[in-house]
Amino acid sequence: MPEVNIRKTALAWFNQKYANISEPILTSKFYTNVESWSKSKVWFFQIPLEFIEPNKIKYLHFLCENHLTGDAFIYLKVPTFFLLVNDSAFEISKKDKVMRIYLSAEAANMFKEVRKGSNIDFAKYIQQ
Repeated sequence: MPEVNIRKTALAWFNQKYANISEPILTSKFYTNVESWSKSKVWFFQIPLEFIEPNKIKYLHFLCENHLTGDAFIYLKVPTFFLLVNDSAFEISKKDKVMRIYLSAEAANMFKEVRKGSNIDFAKYIQQ
């Protein structure tokens, strides 16, 4: 059975490849079309609203479990300002105090937000 919580594995991968950072690192397993609510391939992130403060935190670091060939994870370095100015495009739960982002893992819409249909593209934040 595949690992459900990949955080430990993702952080070990990140720490081996990249410099130590003090900003938040968020991880997502790859959800197949059978596992996801949308019946499509996605990565899912829940971001505490307290992280989306550009004056305190410049970047959030997203690690997506890679379902393609290559590295085990795909790393996106996302400016918090980008999330703040586009917040209406994402699902926000005031009750849970989180922003929810559903990034498509489908070839046609790879790295686009799909939950609210905004299609905001995160591909430009992929790091090598």
